[in-house]
Formats: sequence, C-alpha cells, structure tokens
Amino acid sequence: MNQHLFYPNLYVTRYMGSKYRLLDFIVPHIEKNLPEDGTLIDVMAGTHAIGYALKNRNRVVANDVQFYSTVFGRALLTNNNVLELASRFSRDFENYDESLVTDSWFVRTYADTYFSVKQCIEIASIRRIIDLYVEESAKPLYLTVLANAMSLCQSSSGHFAQYFPKDHPRLKTLRAMSVFVEFKKRCMDISLEFAKHKNYVFQSNVMDFLSLGNLEKLAPAGSLVYFDPPYSTAQYSRYYHLLETVFLNDEPNVKHKGIYREDRHQSDFCSPRLVTTAFNEAISGYAQKGWNLVLSYSDSGLVKANQLLEICKTNYSKAEIHKRAFSHSTQGRGLVSKVNEIVIVCSDSKK
Repeated sequence: MNQHLFYPNLYVTRYMGSKYRLLDFIVPHIEKNLPEDGTLIDVMAGTHAIGYALKNRNRVVANDVQFYSTVFGRALLTNNNVLELASRFSRDFENYDESLVTDSWFVRTYADTYFSVKQCIEIASIRRIIDLYVEESAKPLYLTVLANAMSLCQSSSGHFAQYFPKDHPRLKTLRAMSVFVEFKKRCMDISLEFAKHKNYVFQSNVMDFLSLGNLEKLAPAGSLVYFDPPYSTAQYSRYYHLLETVFLNDEPNVKHKGIYREDRHQSDFCSPRLVTTAFNEAISGYAQKGWNLVLSYSDSGLVKANQLLEICKTNYSKAEIHKRAFSHSTQGRGLVSKVNEIVIVCSDSKK
C-alpha cells in the first residue's frame, strides 16, 4: 500500500478522473454517513477505487455501463478466491506462444497504431491464454493486470482516443517495451485485499441500474450511493474503447482515425444539452430509494457546483459542499490544470 494513502488501494490503470489519489478526501465523507457493514452503492465505478478502499468495511454494490469496468469489479470486489497470481502464473501461461496469433483480427486492426506489431501479438496471445487455459475465477484478475501492462506500453497519452504519430519522440522507447514482460511483472507482485462481505457488480447505465428488480434487497434505504459522473464532454467509451474490445474479445466494426468501436456508449453526463436533466433524474432516483449521497465532481465540470448543490437540496434536507484543490491532466495535451475537486454530501431524503 502506498504510504500517502490511508485506505486499501490498488492501482489498476491510467484512467481519466480516477479517485485513486483522492481516497483520503472522499472516503471519510462516506464513512461519516454510512455505518460499518452498511451498503455502499458505486453507480459509475470506473476502476473501483472507492469500492476497493471500503470493501473490508462495507458491502459494495458496484455498477458501470462499460464491460471493462465490470471485469475490474469482478477482480477487485467480488473475487475472494484469487487474491494473487504469482503462485499460478507458470502453470496458467505454460502454453504461451506468440506464433499462434500473428494474423489475428486484433493484430491486423491495431498494429502500428496504439501498439507495435509485436505488442499487438503479445496482447492477442495473452488474451488467448486467458480465454482458453485460465479458470473462470482467475480471468478477471488476469485481464485487470493486462490492462495495467497495456497502459505502460501504449503509444498514446494515457488513453486510446488518439495514438502518437510516427515521428513522436517517445514512440521508439514505448515500442521497445514488451507487454508480456510488463504483464508478468505485475502478475508476480499483485496482491488483493479480502472482501469482508458478499459484493455485487452490475453493468448498466445509471437510470437502468435504478430499475434493477432486486436492488431494494441489495441496497435498502439507509444505504449510501457514491456518484462520480464524468465532468467533461470526453466520452469514456472513446478514451477506453480498446480495453472494451480486448476484454470482450470480439471483432467489432470500427471507424475513424482512432479506430473506435461503432457501438460505443454515449453518456448524457458528457452532453452540455442533456447533463442537467441527467443529474436531476439520477439524484431524484437516489433520494427516492432512501439512499444518502456522496457526489464527486469538479468546479471545471459542465454543471456549476452551485447548480449541483441546488439539485441536491431539492431532494435532500441536508446537503453540504466540500472542496479540495487538485491537479487534473489535460489528457495528452501536456498540460496540468488546477481545479477544485468537489464533494457534495447529502442525507435525509425528502422523497
């Protein structure tokens, strides 16, 4: 565990808006408003930093619309059987052979874009082994480690929206890295916290999640929802489409220079036209469930902080805002912006 973090933490991959470095700001607000052994609902879970930090204190019900996030959740939250990979790696990967996948769809599609030809072959080979030779309980953790290895070697600025041009000064160094070597290194050192409770991971959009049939049983009134929607117009399905494709292990129709999936999810929270309505509907839905709310956002977001606070006050008797200065990456433009990370804490639903 990193010494500067006070809560269980595990770095998954480079991820826009990750709360990995903000646990000591966010988690205490959750702990103050959710009893020990109460249920935490993480509705847009991403890399599950918040759920992982609290999984030995609270039951966690996590959700995200992206399949790769669902896999991260299965590895980090619902998995109590495979907490490390070092003891099984040699057995699981004894059939690793790059020569078997040199002409795969993934290699043909992505060679010399986000990865070199050899790196694409390594990714496809690792994915093949996971699919064919690894037991089901270990697959999510191996895929999570693969995402980590890909993030170290990718020829882009921390995302998959655009790859480096051929004359980029970092390209030669990145292309010389081995995805398999980085994958093996991480397999040798990864170690997970044991989950105290039986946790759950779902894949749906925010409003569909509220309509799940057994949700009241899993997350009764008095639970707390952690809500961390996107702040900007950047669609996560565009920035992390390659994780979705590798994890689904399919051959989707792709288009544009970034070679994106055609079936990418488009979030209302990234639309200036739709975002306010989306916030009203989601927060009203949480209040109707009788859940307390901790909302993460940024003062640089599409919706002003005071407007968000008013939406919260419409639905909850108590709503207070907390701020912390934080540095946000500008996603590949080589800049860091100083913003205020915002947490709005709500309790006593009016619904």
